[in-house]
Amino acid sequence: MLFGGTKILQKNRKLYIYQTIIQSILMYGAEVWQIHTREINKILSTEMDVLRRSARKSKMERIKNEHIKEIMGVKENPDVIDIIERKRLQWYGHVKRMEDERLPTLIMEWIPGDRR
Repeated sequence: MLFGGTKILQKNRKLYIYQTIIQSILMYGAEVWQIHTREINKILSTEMDVLRRSARKSKMERIKNEHIKEIMGVKENPDVIDIIERKRLQWYGHVKRMEDERLPTLIMEWIPGDRR
């Protein structure tokens, strides 16, 4: 069970673990992902599952996601998908500023030839 079963960890510690470890794992290499709707839904549901467990609330209690975010103090923070989109835009800008002969630039601007 992901740190939801212990009463020892305080809410701010759980939030710190969520922001430093869990979000890092969810977004590892996200700059170059091609994310489809199914993956977006999985990432968002994983994020909410971690927050719900941290708040010690069950899905059976039928508490809305917004309320769980209020309890954990992350309602004003962007969700993981927003952070991934921002990282993708940063990576795009980084690659566009690279020299034309660098490999990332060549790969991003590559257009496949005709089929065999």
